Amino acid sequence: MRKLFFIIFISPVICFSQNQDLGDVAGDLIFLTGKYVEPAAQATIYQSSSGWFKNAKSKSLWDIEVSLQANVLFLPKKKRNIEISESNLVNLSIKGDETATTIPSALGGESDVVFEGSINGNALEIDAPEGLNESFFNHYQLQAGLGLWKGTTLIARYSPKIKINKTYYQVLGVGLQHNISQWIPTIDTSKFNIAALASYSNYNVSDEFSPADLVLGTINAINVEGESVLLSLLASKTVKKFDFTAAIGITKSWFSYEIGGEGELLLSVLNTALTTLEGEETNFKGDLGVNYNLKKFSFNSIITFGTFNNLIMGINYNI
Repeated sequence: MRKLFFIIFISPVICFSQNQDLGDVAGDLIFLTGKYVEPAAQATIYQSSSGWFKNAKSKSLWDIEVSLQANVLFLPKKKRNIEISESNLVNLSIKGDETATTIPSALGGESDVVFEGSINGNALEIDAPEGLNESFFNHYQLQAGLGLWKGTTLIARYSPKIKINKTYYQVLGVGLQHNISQWIPTIDTSKFNIAALASYSNYNVSDEFSPADLVLGTINAINVEGESVLLSLLASKTVKKFDFTAAIGITKSWFSYEIGGEGELLLSVLNTALTTLEGEETNFKGDLGVNYNLKKFSFNSIITFGTFNNLIMGINYNI
């Protein structure tokens, strides 16, 4: 996350945490850092949990389908900024006369807000950070499906490491889709299908910034590691060459944070403090998709609705 001025100051604070001022500043900075990175972590959940299906049909045994997908995540304005009140802070305050302000999240833009405080009578100023400053985030990913027994499909996903500005993104995932309608005699599976889908994603978002030289070493990057499990129920209707699909799902996600740089003691102290930001999150989402079949090829799009909206557009080929 760009220009993490908040985190740059955490290390010397913690190293001397026996001082009350330093301990209070440490707590303020960890609070601000958590607010800053939270929207980006939430966004990654929706990006990694979208596009796992094109319909609810079952594949024939050992059928293989490969897909190239464009993944576009839309970044709403309400997630690009965060509200900060001095009532949430212990030592730091907003420079000027205001007692509350808005600063960018990791998805936001620029800011001229400055926080000020004091350590043992010495004045301290910290600039609010900058964000990605984009209205959407897009990348390409590869996906493959293999037909197994009893209407089950094994799905694998790979996104090569990409760079947008100074931010890197990569995701790996695996999933299973099982056709339920085959077990219901009254359903004509040539026209209507119901399926259950479960997937696991592992993703990494990292940001490099200008090296900050501190007393005990240098820091120059922050990494967000995430894991997410998706459970989804989907239904599709076939009309001639088209498949229309709707789905509902729930995701459970876990995050951890790590600072990169030089100085073993510095990084150890800093990353120990960042464990207070680790946690888990549950989200609900809905999907609507359409797929057009053309012999061995098909073309599909899926839009995901939730806290964030995500669009998948794919071209698929049955080997």
